[in-house]
Amino acid sequence: MKIRLAAVLMSAALCSVFAGGAKDSNNQNQGEAPYTIEVGGSTSVTPLMELFAADYQKLRPNIKININGTGSGDGIKNAGELYQIGMSSRELTPAEQGKGLTEETIAIDGIAVIVHNANPVENLSIEQIRDIYTGAITDWSQVSGGAKRGKIAVVSREEGSGTRGAFEELVGFQGKLLQGANESTSTGAIKAGIAQNQDAIGYISLGSVDNTVKSIAVGGVPANTANVVNGSYSIARPFIVLSGRNVHPESRAFLDWILSPAGQAIVKTSWIPVK
Repeated sequence: MKIRLAAVLMSAALCSVFAGGAKDSNNQNQGEAPYTIEVGGSTSVTPLMELFAADYQKLRPNIKININGTGSGDGIKNAGELYQIGMSSRELTPAEQGKGLTEETIAIDGIAVIVHNANPVENLSIEQIRDIYTGAITDWSQVSGGAKRGKIAVVSREEGSGTRGAFEELVGFQGKLLQGANESTSTGAIKAGIAQNQDAIGYISLGSVDNTVKSIAVGGVPANTANVVNGSYSIARPFIVLSGRNVHPESRAFLDWILSPAGQAIVKTSWIPVK
């Protein structure tokens, strides 16, 4: 993952992203038959895909795009079958690569470590995050310098989540999650849980951070797009779309548009473009 991500980031840094447009929809779409594109998978990729769909459907009113945030595992499993386009926020395993799917990286996203807004902790090292998620550190007093006390409520994504797989790999505790950690099934559920619990810690897509929670610096480096691009913020992963061997022309056209200047300009609003 790290080699591929580094290559994509280098390409993104070298390429200039500019806003582009499609042909006038009034002229382009007259007489075109309606078509529905089914998309499913990663809940982290879903907010970005919803932005893509909203703009694309304005350009192509005959096209309807249904988006299902069901997790990366489901997106990979059902790409080319239940879904014309699958979404994943992790790399495919060797077994999954053998399914004959076409993988395309559409964006790079940081993974933000988040806490309650009232939590005074502003920064944790990778080692401290690893120790929290494996149970070696259990109380906020061990990392807050006395500013906060209380048992840490560890929140993670469920098994099979692309965000979880990437986070565990990048932080370095694959398969060693603290027994009894709260496992949430979506980005929204994690944010809601953190916002209601001053002792909780979790992680979500950087593009999904809002004022309901607080993202903390990692190793002294704030979690923001600029720091993901320059490589100083290391917890980052690709957003991938997947299609089968017989992808419908309308689905292929949508994927091509996502990677066009117009689509990548949308990525740039909260994520890192790859073109």
